[in-house]
Parts: sequence; structure tokens; C-alpha cells
Amino acid sequence: MNMNTLKTFNSNVIFPKPHILFSHTANFINPLKLPSLTPSTPTCQKLQPISASTPPPTTTRHCSSHMAAPTSDDRIARITSAIRVIPDFPKPGILFQDITTLLLDPVAFKDTIDLFVERYKDKNISVVAGVEARGFIFGPPIALAIGAKFVPMRKPNKLPGPVISEEYSLEYGTDKIEMHVGAVEAGDRALVIDDLIATGGTLCAAISLLERVGAQVVECACVIELPELKGRDRLGDKPLFVLIS
Repeated sequence: MNMNTLKTFNSNVIFPKPHILFSHTANFINPLKLPSLTPSTPTCQKLQPISASTPPPTTTRHCSSHMAAPTSDDRIARITSAIRVIPDFPKPGILFQDITTLLLDPVAFKDTIDLFVERYKDKNISVVAGVEARGFIFGPPIALAIGAKFVPMRKPNKLPGPVISEEYSLEYGTDKIEMHVGAVEAGDRALVIDDLIATGGTLCAAISLLERVGAQVVECACVIELPELKGRDRLGDKPLFVLIS
């Protein structure tokens, strides 16, 4: 590895020098654009791209939503070391956060599930909503352990029955996530699960989809956070819990 690299603390994310600002699509870092957000940004506001050469604005996080697992827990170090970063995948300039190595380590994988279960077992969660695709890995064992139903949130044309959908912004264009009609009901208490939060667009769409049917989103939870991309701020007042940031 080039010696002109540095690691961000406890995140396993490597940034080349000179410093480059990154944005995120589908669990990899893309050196293109960053959202310009402020603490007063409404939930799910669309991204306002800025030049990659422009420093990001100063942003203060909402303390009420800034939650992470205690770094003193030995399990966090084990999980962190089990996740690898693959440079230049799927194309040059991208640093891919690969959780497949975490899944190969039964102890670290169990640690990951246990930390989420410990947090949510007494919060009266009735729905665990997993965002395609890696939310499907972590969501079901958490749902089983806390006695909740698991609801997959899928990309278009993947679910066979009647669906409702929510559109969200990408760097270029838009995408959608969908869930089955009737899978979530008014009054359900929902937890949204994904492996990683970057710009927050997908989580924001998941929150909107659940709230449209009358569910209460108790919290969003991710294994990894890329704080440089300020996805937490885009969620507004919706709390976010992460293991590694």
C-alpha cells in the first residue's frame, strides 16, 4: 500500500492524499459530488451537488441522533478488522466497503447481530425493514431475535404482489424502492436496517415509504457510516445508530 495514505479512525476507510471529497453510490465511494446540507435541512431533502474541489460547508450534527456503539467494546474492534476495503473497485478511484469478509467470520458476524439485538430487544419493534440488498443479510436474524416481522424493501420489479414505491435521488437521475402493500400497517414500530450509510438517500426513501403507511420509524441502523458524506444530517430528526464510524 502506498505510504501516502491515511486511515480514518475506527472506520477502515482509506483516503488517498491529496485529500479528495467523495460521494457514495451503492456501497462504494465515488469521487464525484457531495451534498450541501445544513442542520436545518428537512428530512429527505434532495441533494444539492457541489464541485468536488469545493470544501464542504461546516455542519453541526443533531446530538439527539448521533448514536454509535461504544468503541470500548471489544466486539467493535473485531467487526472493524473483519471488514476490508478494496481499492479501485468496481472502477478506478473507488474504495469499496466489502462486508463479505465479515460474513466469513462467524464470531464477528454474530457480534454484529448481537449488538443490534441488545439495542432493540426492549424497544417494542414490530417491523424490521431491510434495504436491498445488504439489509437482507442483517435484518432477518435481528427480526427473529427480537420477535419482529421482516419486510424487504426492494428495487423496482422485484416484488411479485401489489407494491407502493418511493423515489429517491442518485448522483445522476433517480431510483426507487418498493414494498408489498399490507406488509407494514399503521401503528407498526419500524427499524430500518442497511449495511452502510453514505449520503443517506436510500434510508431517507425507506423512512418516507414506511411513514406513508402510518408506521413509526423508531430508528435507522447501519454497520458502517461514512461521516464525510453527511448522510446522518440528511435524515433530519430521525435517529441513526451505527457500529463503525
